[in-house]
Amino acid sequence: MISFRKSDDPSSINCRGCPAVLLLGCRLCYDAVMKKLDPGRICGLYLVAMSSLFLLAFSPAGYLNIVETKYAVFCLLTALFLLCFLLLCCSKKLGGGKCDVVSVLILAYWIWSLLSALCSPWKRTSFLGGDRLDGMITITLYCAVALILSRYGECGRFPYWIPSAALIVLCAVAILQFFDLNPLWLYPDGLRWSGREREYNGAFLSLTGNADLTASVLSVGFAFLWPIGIRKRKWFCLLSSLLCLIVLAFSGIRAGLLGAIASVILCLPAVLPLTGKGKRRLWISIGLFCLCVLLLIYLVPLSGALRELHELLHGRAEDSFGSGRIYIWRQVWPLVKERPLLGGGPDTLGQRGLAFVKAAADGTVLRRGIDCAHCEPLHILVNQGFPALLFLTAAVILTLLRAAKCGTAAGLMLTSAMTAYIVTSFFSIGMCANASYFWLIWGSLLNETSKYNGNQRFNVI
Repeated sequence: MISFRKSDDPSSINCRGCPAVLLLGCRLCYDAVMKKLDPGRICGLYLVAMSSLFLLAFSPAGYLNIVETKYAVFCLLTALFLLCFLLLCCSKKLGGGKCDVVSVLILAYWIWSLLSALCSPWKRTSFLGGDRLDGMITITLYCAVALILSRYGECGRFPYWIPSAALIVLCAVAILQFFDLNPLWLYPDGLRWSGREREYNGAFLSLTGNADLTASVLSVGFAFLWPIGIRKRKWFCLLSSLLCLIVLAFSGIRAGLLGAIASVILCLPAVLPLTGKGKRRLWISIGLFCLCVLLLIYLVPLSGALRELHELLHGRAEDSFGSGRIYIWRQVWPLVKERPLLGGGPDTLGQRGLAFVKAAADGTVLRRGIDCAHCEPLHILVNQGFPALLFLTAAVILTLLRAAKCGTAAGLMLTSAMTAYIVTSFFSIGMCANASYFWLIWGSLLNETSKYNGNQRFNVI
């Protein structure tokens, strides 16, 4: 109760009841917010934010701090997401449930990664991350997001046009850069796309930064949108998918293009309106076509990447193959043997003294440290040990086996996107800018397959 004394001096007011009024107001605001908070709505908003704000995020410094910018936006959005679920947990609005096998395997992967970080000679880097900012904190966020989405990810009517529009912007920036323009002033002064691997180390493209990361994101975006574009005749999705494919083709990043092609090969029979017999015939036709292509590559020494594949099929691997990936894999493998169970710790490969030396076309020698294995399974193996890779691989395989039985539109889109990322990951790098989408897709797919009852529960606008 607030009491007032009659006085001309405002300081004479007795405000002993003010804290109670403030607490009551805070309580009323809290109750009003909690009534609006719903697990499905929060998951939907988070997915929309990640497929738009995070995807297009950059700073005025452009590529100079694109990694830090992406990571900061990811941490901010994910922290808000986890905070909302913490409030729901405190208010007892979250229902209980049993952990399935995949969730247990994800938890086992997280626990083993934590053990690897605790036993690492580079503990600070293991927890905070090195230049890639992919340490134990990031792994914890990945696992938490995937597990929450797998249980509460009732996304409702997901607005497909939001990632479609964001990907169109991403592709438009990349196409302008192909013409040596500098939209949004992402490149530092004097540098352009044409100077990649010559005037500066690496290659940077569009709003994701590293060209390998951009190719991975575009491959996943293409794989996510083309099934619904064909099945539902959504021309906006088809346009976005086509632009992704064009950028992948002109970027020269073969890993991204391979992931996109793999998603089409594996998911096309499920997308087309065919009967069971027609689907089986298409599967057989695709399989025979792939075998014929491999036989042609095996017998005929073609040029470029096909020549490299021809040599690999004959058991001849040169260090220069795959833009130097064979060299990197050969350098990383001895480190796996040094610490096979626990690895060096999350994101500690850059601390172990490996370097990549390459001569440019003009004779300039480019030297840079190796902080990524350019093959995500090998990267996990050298950093977190064999058990971590085993847990993660088993969880992914079980998820894909479940997804094969899920006939919903959302299940098909998510399976296609997950397939594209997995194929790309064997020849690419994984960082927050692209790996976060893998965990989002994985968690959403787990939710879709766990509650599938034969009806199309996830409606796409």
